[in-house]
Amino acid sequence: MKNKVLLAGFILTVVLLQNLGAQHPEEMPDNSFFKAIRANQNESYITFSQGFGNLEPLVFEAVIEPYFLIRTSKDARWGATLSPAIKLRMYAEESLPVRTPSYNPYLSFYHQLVFTRKETPYMVYVFLTLAHYSNGQEGDFYLENGEINTMTGNFSTNYFEFGAFFNRQLLPFANTTEYFKTSLEIHPGLNMNEELKGRYGSYRWHNRLKIYRLNWRKLREQYDEDQRYSTKIPVLSAVFETSWIFGERSGAKATDISERLSFSAKLAYKPPKVRDVSFFVKLYTGEDYYNIYFTRRISYFQFGLQAFAF
Repeated sequence: MKNKVLLAGFILTVVLLQNLGAQHPEEMPDNSFFKAIRANQNESYITFSQGFGNLEPLVFEAVIEPYFLIRTSKDARWGATLSPAIKLRMYAEESLPVRTPSYNPYLSFYHQLVFTRKETPYMVYVFLTLAHYSNGQEGDFYLENGEINTMTGNFSTNYFEFGAFFNRQLLPFANTTEYFKTSLEIHPGLNMNEELKGRYGSYRWHNRLKIYRLNWRKLREQYDEDQRYSTKIPVLSAVFETSWIFGERSGAKATDISERLSFSAKLAYKPPKVRDVSFFVKLYTGEDYYNIYFTRRISYFQFGLQAFAF
């Protein structure tokens, strides 16, 4: 029990302190290209219980996804990020087990294609991600009764994802910044479980729209140098995501929404006196993204804390 509490405390600490180790912007200034790359990263988070929906009772769900930004200079047009991303679920059961965590390390490369910053801020870059996804188990995929072995069954695949990321103001408000990403995820079958072939769906089309309520550049003009990094600036963000699964998926029809479509909407708020974390609420419906549980559909409304990533 004590170890489980320590684990929960450790994950919460990682979420709260993820950005505290970053270099001060005055020491390593970002151009708009690298600001956009940072905006494209997934936030580490921890939820309070399982929320409302059809998930099993949880103490928390958490994602630990710090990243290393690789660049040669502040004005470079090429960049890369490296992350050891891990997703965990602690079940509200006897001994509070953390079952089959998702391990999803990846390396992403970025290249800037278009850059202007005069009348209309606009940026386009392309990216390529190489990733591994597994649950760290070695047991048989199926139990003797034919059911999937969610306790110790092996789940493993490797994939690459490529797409484009756009930074362009879409809403008619002066104090918003929008980022839109579209990408295709492909699982070529390299070191992939034989049991996943024909069931998992080897092609996935992802779309994401991030909206930041406040424009940092314009806000900072309202403060002098001593107040530039004031924590009294409230920030609101919204993220909308969709995914569509193509390819063989246990005989599902190509237009079967219940098997192929995932949707999520998340709203995050950073209180005025909090600097490095924000509170969020999230609505999700679609494939269970927790490794070997992919065959079931989940829907939930969750809330929790996430690292302040914007």
